[in-house]
Amino acid sequence: MFGSKINNKVEVVVDGGYSPSKFKLKAGEPAEVSFTRVSDKGCAQQIIFNGELRNLPLNESVTFNFTPVKKGRHNWSCGMKMILGSYSVK
Repeated sequence: MFGSKINNKVEVVVDGGYSPSKFKLKAGEPAEVSFTRVSDKGCAQQIIFNGELRNLPLNESVTFNFTPVKKGRHNWSCGMKMILGSYSVK
């Protein structure tokens, strides 16, 4: 992470839940949030992040690149909206 042009870089492991399930991002700075599903536990084969639904293939990283602008808490979930996570923009 050091020396990277993207300071808002987060890697989330999906294993029946999200780790980390909460994190902070800086407003106005480019962000890169990656999700990697490592097991078939739970219903986390899909993710709804920033309103976008994507499949999470097993052992493959799925990355969202964006610049957070709106301050506050933003939620995400699995495709069935049963497993939840969030990020805060400061």
